[in-house]
Amino acid sequence: MADKRTPQQQMAVTSRGGKLLVSAAAGSGKTKVLVDRLLGYLTQEHDPANLDEFLIITYTKAAASELRGKIAAKLTEEIARQPENRHLQRQMQRLFLTKISTVHGFCSDLLREYAYKLDIAADFRVADENECREIRETVLEGLLDRAYETAGDDPDFRAFVDTQGVGRSDRQVPELVEKVYDSAHCHLNPEAWLDKCLTDAEAEGVSDAGKTVWGQYLIRDFREYLDCQMAVLRQCAESADSCPGLEKPAVTLRDALYQLEQLRACTTWDDIAAKREPRFGSLRFPTKNNPDPELTERIKAAWSACKDGLKKKLLGFSNDSAQVLTDLHQTAAAQRGLVALVRQFDRDYSAAKRSRRVLDFGDLEHKTLDLLLGKSRSQPTAAAREIGRRYREIMVDEYQDSNGVQDAIFDALTREKQNCFMVGDVKQSIYQFRLADPGIFLEKYEKYVPARQAEPGQGRKILLSHNFRSGAEVIDAVNDVFHTCMRPKVGGLTYGEAEELREGIPHVPLDDAVELHVIETRDDQYPEEAAFVAEQIARMLREGTPVYCFTRVRNVDGEPLILETSYYPQYIYPNLTRDMLQTHSFYSLLYHVGIVPFAADESYEAVILEDSCAALLGVPSGSCAFFHQRLTRTEDGRIYEYTRSYIRGDRVRLDVHMQKSGMNFVRTID
Repeated sequence: MADKRTPQQQMAVTSRGGKLLVSAAAGSGKTKVLVDRLLGYLTQEHDPANLDEFLIITYTKAAASELRGKIAAKLTEEIARQPENRHLQRQMQRLFLTKISTVHGFCSDLLREYAYKLDIAADFRVADENECREIRETVLEGLLDRAYETAGDDPDFRAFVDTQGVGRSDRQVPELVEKVYDSAHCHLNPEAWLDKCLTDAEAEGVSDAGKTVWGQYLIRDFREYLDCQMAVLRQCAESADSCPGLEKPAVTLRDALYQLEQLRACTTWDDIAAKREPRFGSLRFPTKNNPDPELTERIKAAWSACKDGLKKKLLGFSNDSAQVLTDLHQTAAAQRGLVALVRQFDRDYSAAKRSRRVLDFGDLEHKTLDLLLGKSRSQPTAAAREIGRRYREIMVDEYQDSNGVQDAIFDALTREKQNCFMVGDVKQSIYQFRLADPGIFLEKYEKYVPARQAEPGQGRKILLSHNFRSGAEVIDAVNDVFHTCMRPKVGGLTYGEAEELREGIPHVPLDDAVELHVIETRDDQYPEEAAFVAEQIARMLREGTPVYCFTRVRNVDGEPLILETSYYPQYIYPNLTRDMLQTHSFYSLLYHVGIVPFAADESYEAVILEDSCAALLGVPSGSCAFFHQRLTRTEDGRIYEYTRSYIRGDRVRLDVHMQKSGMNFVRTID
């Protein structure tokens, strides 16, 4: 991507005066904007900032390290342009003091600093996932053993186990306890959330099942389904009306549409239950001289889907309100038993961690909230104001993957100065399985006003829609799919003109650039998708997909060290020219189109060099060397580089350090 910014990028770099949400589509240069905004603060004429006046939160440690490197590179460029600027030169030293970390890394540092306020040991460790799993399993085993021993005196526990036992196995019990525990700790006040769950289960004073939280959800979902099916049947009826010879099917369709409208008008649970068996007529088409066989098949498919789907939806309304409420009251005891187990697990798990002087990631977040908002979670504490005043701005990357607790931390630190910069893309939220809540991003997206219209102190938003990675063919295809599929219920927002991707850099037009394959899957592991991708890769190999091949000799201290050959699929940078390679690093070109290394698999093998390789490396034929192979992947798992290298064995040593939690590997040049 060129250094010239789009108007939206420029606004994201320079907008000040309130919390700023940047909705940055894929390939729109969000990292560039973040780095440029940071450099803008450092180089402004009035009161230029220091780097360590900023807190920058990233989602992973790797992203934090990468971002620090990009800031260093940008700072180096700026110093080269202003070699006499002493302030900028000092920033290179301050870069290593700047807090660029994950939210958990930041919380950990904060808790060590303020441990005396929270009655925790300042020398605590952060337990990794394996250690947490070990502690959890031990605690759960002891908890359930004790619960079963006293089950005779605990009717709530017996009710809970009875609802979860399948045959002779109760393995779902510990799984459910952990799931509810984790869900509770994604809320600001886990205890209050558990209390609300119990209150909802009791449903005291409710006479209509449709007024319970579950009834409200089922009725709302049913109405949304009816709205969709009514639109489909209306379109089918209109198409049949306009086709001579299909008048009878049109009448049947309109009769069914009327019955759906009657169901849609129901306001209570019992109203729906009373109409749960609609009587649709038979849909008959001419068997001879059918005026439009293709239309007939489309109407039949829509009719069948509507009837089958409606039958499944109405199963939820099989009982009347009185029976549903009776059943709900009976399950209240089971829910009390579950919540009691969760609370006891919380106490036992906390005690086990305390005995080991460890905290888990959830502890880091909640104890930081204790520091910043107090136990009541009401207003920022004096500590929150003190810490918040350290930072000129708090920058949060990948904001769409934050949860409610993390967002409360950011808010507590920036409530006084309204100095939070949040960047992300709800369409790329992929960590809901880790309890991320993209609804937080969407709430601000709907609430904040466009930056041009914002008053001082008012939350504002900017959309970055220019994509610098892909050509028009890919962008148009993505827009078409998202326009069709993306709605508030599917994806969280309506994909309109403002959300459309736009081509950032003109690309050479490609023929047949986009393929869309719809794959029917049977379970969450998606084996059909994996098989399809494998076949596509095999086909590309058989057909000889074009690749770039670079061979180069890498020198160290003026002597050849590595003979390296790298292969890249042509589609990752289809417009590469030899002139571009004369003036740019290929890796920098890949970075500008969004190809960033995330993981790699490497192997080393001792070999004897042949004549041609030995000559290029400046050693005798038959010399020893390491044969090195590497496959490099992006964060989404795409392989974009395969490298084969011969490394002189007389100048390189491989060091391996092993310990209980893992292994470190170092390649040393002697």
